[in-house]
Amino acid sequence: MIRMLKVAVLLALLCCSPLFAAKNSEMFLLPSEVRVGQTTLPKGHCEVVWGEKTGSQVQLTIKTEDKKTINVTAKVIDEKHDNVAVATDVVNGVRYLIEFQTKSARYVIEGVPDGKK
Repeated sequence: MIRMLKVAVLLALLCCSPLFAAKNSEMFLLPSEVRVGQTTLPKGHCEVVWGEKTGSQVQLTIKTEDKKTINVTAKVIDEKHDNVAVATDVVNGVRYLIEFQTKSARYVIEGVPDGKK
């Protein structure tokens, strides 16, 4: 009986532990085709996963619906938002992905061309 109780408690802990883990990913909708560096991402849903912060920087992994995966470095700005969102900018006729916004932070992608020159 005690053995079954131990197994039940262990299973409950294993099943519930993801609920207590910090969320480090978010789903976003890219409203149009965008470029990140030299990679073009298609319009549609994507998942952004971020790792541990190093100072104010973090490594992002962007996964698209068509299974394309890229890694980029971003600056993290901790701030509260009501919604998740993406920001883009057009530079020389090309739409670039500038940042991702979650409810608790903003991730500004590094190395994006400046369209204000």
